[in-house]
Formats: sequence, C-alpha cells, structure tokens
Amino acid sequence: MPSPNPGMFVRLYQNVQVSGYPVEGEVELNVRVLHEDDIQEVHVKLRGVAKTFIEHDKTSYTQTEHLVRGNVSLWSRGSAYPPPGSDTLCVPFRMRLPPNLPPSFYYVGLEKRASVQYAITVVGVRSGAFQPNRRVHVPLAVVPPDPAGKAVRESLTLMAAGGAQYTWRSAWKEEKIRRGLWGEYSTVQVQLLLPDISVLPLYVRIPFILKIKSISAPLTRAKADALPPDKPAFPPVPSAFEMVQFKLHSEMFIKARTHTRRPSKDVAVFARSSSSMLDTDVPPRRWLPLEPRPEKKQGEIGPDTKGTWIQEATFKSSFRLDCTPTFAIDTIRCTYLLTLKVPFPGLGNNVRIDIPVTITSGIDAPLVRDSAPGGTVPGAPLNLPPYVCHAIAQTTHLHMFLLSTYWDAANYEWDDTKD
Repeated sequence: MPSPNPGMFVRLYQNVQVSGYPVEGEVELNVRVLHEDDIQEVHVKLRGVAKTFIEHDKTSYTQTEHLVRGNVSLWSRGSAYPPPGSDTLCVPFRMRLPPNLPPSFYYVGLEKRASVQYAITVVGVRSGAFQPNRRVHVPLAVVPPDPAGKAVRESLTLMAAGGAQYTWRSAWKEEKIRRGLWGEYSTVQVQLLLPDISVLPLYVRIPFILKIKSISAPLTRAKADALPPDKPAFPPVPSAFEMVQFKLHSEMFIKARTHTRRPSKDVAVFARSSSSMLDTDVPPRRWLPLEPRPEKKQGEIGPDTKGTWIQEATFKSSFRLDCTPTFAIDTIRCTYLLTLKVPFPGLGNNVRIDIPVTITSGIDAPLVRDSAPGGTVPGAPLNLPPYVCHAIAQTTHLHMFLLSTYWDAANYEWDDTKD
C-alpha cells in the first residue's frame, strides 16, 4: 500500500458534503519534507464508488459502480514556495460533486457486503519505478440535497424551542390476550404518536408519545378487592420505558452480478432515553364497573358487581437520527421501519407495530465545520429570539454515523493505485 507522508495534511471546510455542491478544503504542504522525499507533484483526487459483494456456493461475486472521478493539480516542484521563514504552503482546492449521488453507506454481513464510499485523496507523485507515491486519504460523508426535509427540520426545531403544539399522526393496535391456553381474554391497546410530517430528517429531535392501555377480563368487585395493592392486575402495562423495545430497523437489497440478498438490521434503539428527556406517567390502576344490569340502580355497586381493571402508561420523549438517508440505486437499496414492541406476560402476547418511514438528509447545502460567532447560522431566519437561534445553531455540529471501517483511511477499499 502506498505510504502516507508527513509533508501533506488535508483540512476540509465542511463536516457533511451534499451532492451537486463542491467539496472545499485546503492541503497544507511542508515543502522541505516534500523535497527530501523526492516528491515532484501533488494532486487531489475526488472519488466515489458503490461496491457490492456476495459469496454464493463458495464463489465470490462483486460489482463496482464508479460515481465520481475528479482530479486537480495542486503543486509541482518549483511552481510555488512558502513565505520566507516558513516551510509550510497552504493550497486550497474546490471539487464539485455531481448531482443525484446516493448517500454514504456501509454494510457488512455474513457472506455479503455493500458500500457507497467517497473520499478525497492527496497524492504525492514520486519519480522512479521503485518509489511508491505518497497518499493521504480523507473519507467523506455525502448526502443528497433535501430542501423539503430542511423545512421540516427547521419547523420541528422552532416548535420545540417555542413550546408549540404538534399535529400528530397515530399508529394504533389492539389485541386480545390471555394468561395461558384457557381463560377469558383481556384487551391491550398500544398507540404511537409521531409528528404529522412526510419525512423524518436527520439532525433534529423528533418527538413521540407512546400510550399503552390494558383492560382486564371481567371480574367481580370482591375479587378485585382481594388483589394486593402492590400487585398489578393481568395484563400489566410496562412501568418503565426501558421495558419497551422501540427501534429504527433497516431493510436492504444488495445485488452483485446475478445474485441478490435482502439483509436487515437494527440501526438505532430508542428505548434507552435518559430520564432527563423522558416524561413518564403511570397512574395507579383503577377498577371500572361494567354497564349496570336493568335490575341494578345506577351507581349501585356490590361484591358481585362485575367490572374490569384499567391500567395505563404514557411515555413522552424524542429521538434524533444520524444514519444514512433512505436511497435506492441499481445494486443497493436501503429503507427503514420504526418498530415498536410492547411486552405483555404470556406466550405470544407481545404487541408489535411497524411503521415504514422515509429518512432524508434535512439539509440543502454543505455544513461548515464550526458555527459562526454568536451562533449565527447561514440561511437561518432573522429576528428570532436568542433561544431559537441557539437551537438552530446546534445543527451545525453534525456528523453521520457510519461503521468505523468507512472512516478507516488505511482501508484497502480506498486504495486507487491505477491513477
């Protein structure tokens, strides 16, 4: 593998790149070290590639699609020198990404892999057949532009900062369950409320409300009174949010030549929110009489009066996404589900809700590495209260969560020795 060189250092101006926009940065060259290392020229390469791998019947199949190929010459021996008294020369570069690129992506599974990778590579060219070129690789996080998602993200940010009320959409499920193979059925109801938005953008807290209710099988008031106060009635509702499984789940499609795979994995778990960001309401159970029989007077309750135990739990919190947005190309597709599983005692009594969601980048231009002084954000609405400006400013400190292998500059998949 080509060796790195201490005479070349790359600095990018943005954390997250956007397709259709330029990648901007600078290369810091130590000219003295470059001369000592016999480097004749330094150029920058912008590369993007989609790769898939499938192993089938002990045979490996790979497919590669080149997405970006750009080159810019930065320096050649004798063309430019550092200022007097210094060995360092800073040379800026600007290379535009094509529009409509898929986002950065990396998946590794048993006998299958898929990736969409982008990188800036600085190459120090050395003369001679036995002197390998020096290379510095800098992986890039790239997302598609998303003006509509940006509007959603800014709206959510402003509503959270100002304490405004959301318009909700609901996913609801009701099941009849019982403790064992026999006996009367109880009823459980699960409702998940999310903001009524068309997409889920990255880099913003998305609120949700989870409501859980259980209605026991009918029992007399005498039997209800015999239940100890500290013992929940069947079926008990979760008393803590950590008992619930709330996840972002990814379903993928991978194609390599004539072979395909459809892996899936959990991308994020939301059921471990910190107590400071979680509002829990689990009131004491209550016994509710059934409709009185005609021979009973209204409000008359005796030991033989039948009713049901009502138990409820409400959890309010939010989650933030920093994953690869939803995308599809010929060889790779990545879609998402929000999956909720609420446990109840008994075999097969868990209640599950799956909600297909579309995740978008939520940005329409590259994001600078540091916010401007005073928390000012380019493109942010003017004349806003300070707390709102602060909330929007937090979105300038962003990153994408990708496997560490994606960011490994020594990864062989970045090596490009042919050019």
